[in-house]
Amino acid sequence: MSLANELRIRQLYEAVNAKDLAAIEGYGADFSEWLDVPFDMTSRGARAIIDPWKSWFDIFPDATCEVRSLVALGDHVVAQGIGRGTHLGTFHSPAGVIEPTGARMQVNFCDVYRLRDGKIERADSYFDFFGLLRQLVPTNAVAA
Repeated sequence: MSLANELRIRQLYEAVNAKDLAAIEGYGADFSEWLDVPFDMTSRGARAIIDPWKSWFDIFPDATCEVRSLVALGDHVVAQGIGRGTHLGTFHSPAGVIEPTGARMQVNFCDVYRLRDGKIERADSYFDFFGLLRQLVPTNAVAA
């Protein structure tokens, strides 16, 4: 099971990098949950997986994820890496609305998945929001 789940999540990141929304949507189910940890926001249901990715692509249309490590144990998979993109869309963030800056960004992430029957049952997505914010907002506007 671990090997199949590892492959499934590798394929998810391939779909993310290809902006294959149909493939990403296929990871969701009625029982799916996605937690954006920096935002303390949980999405639930069949669109719980596609909606966060779609929102990210709306903000960073050229977004990519470089997976640096991926480990599977039973029904859990942990992926760690670097997300990159160009800020071309309005970002409704916990720090407020950030209008497009055209800035290139690079952010560390760690996603923890629990799978059931090839679908994502739960995803906890951790990323360095403060580091991202510092790249998108002028330095003097973000307190150190």
